[in-house]
Amino acid sequence: MELRTIVIIAGIIFCRNLSAETPAWTIQPNICVAQRVGDECQLTISIETQNMPSEKLCLYLDGKLLNCSQRAYFYNATSVLIKKNALIELKNKAQETILSKKLLIKYLDPQQRRRVRPPWSLF
Repeated sequence: MELRTIVIIAGIIFCRNLSAETPAWTIQPNICVAQRVGDECQLTISIETQNMPSEKLCLYLDGKLLNCSQRAYFYNATSVLIKKNALIELKNKAQETILSKKLLIKYLDPQQRRRVRPPWSLF
């Protein structure tokens, strides 16, 4: 039974160290609100990162370069302009994606809906 306890404790310590080294980020806000479909929406995002590799990392929006930083320290808020849902990615020098997140766009005026059944139906 002692061996089982040692294995469990070692597993907990290993998993804790493994999760502590995984790169992570928080992007706020990640939803933009536009008036109508097709309107551009400006979004000022703030990015907080944890456990980033010690290399130069670059931020891309739908494949377009926005900003680069050492260890992904983005101190200033970044302003982006989107017309549709967009993918924001953090890549290293080798263009490998480290992290990615979708920026969503929502609309105040819903699109016109087509009526499913005629208004004169009895049922």
